Amino acid sequence: MAEEKNLIEVPEEVFQSILFRNMDRDRAEQIIRHLDGKIRRYKKDDMVILEEQYLDKIGILISGELCKVQYYTDGTEQMVQKLFSSYVVGVEIAVSLKKTSPYSIYAAEESAIYWFPVKYLENNDYLLESEQIFLYRQIIQFMANEDIRKYRKIEIISAKSAREKIKKYLKIQMIRYQSNEFDIDFNREQLASYLGLNRSVLSHELKNMEKDGLLTVHKNHFVVFNQE
Repeated sequence: MAEEKNLIEVPEEVFQSILFRNMDRDRAEQIIRHLDGKIRRYKKDDMVILEEQYLDKIGILISGELCKVQYYTDGTEQMVQKLFSSYVVGVEIAVSLKKTSPYSIYAAEESAIYWFPVKYLENNDYLLESEQIFLYRQIIQFMANEDIRKYRKIEIISAKSAREKIKKYLKIQMIRYQSNEFDIDFNREQLASYLGLNRSVLSHELKNMEKDGLLTVHKNHFVVFNQE
């Protein structure tokens, strides 16, 4: 069972989240301490959010890694996104009208999340109006970034062939890292799930792309030579 405790010291990862990173440090700390937040710890494979779950709180990942996934009726898992330190968890659910999750999240390793009730943003009794406006602006920026990421995911999985899916994914990574050499966030199984491919199909196509001189790959490290 997840362990919960009152927040005594504000972890640095909270300050580095998109909600607070552009705010004066002293002001941010005052606001965070007004949010009545708690740290909840999760063991590997613990469920953090279940699909269709009602969620009225916002989390900030302070340690570990999370996997955002969707499950289908046949039991298969579709990787949506891997979440890392300082990521804001569940905010688009908590600020929505129904507050119902369209996806599931589980801990890929031991993790800890700082959670605070969304009511502190929704009501005028807890924060100054200027503070609420600032945080909502940050949330809008976060959601805009997420929309762009989802568009890129649609572009990838809409490709007809395995090679085209891989090439589109790698092109996005080259833009992200501003380099043709990088480590991706996923292991081989997770990458196959993210691309909507069978793992054996992914491994076979990566080998063919290496033979064709398009890339080299070792575990999650890629060097891309040619994307034409």
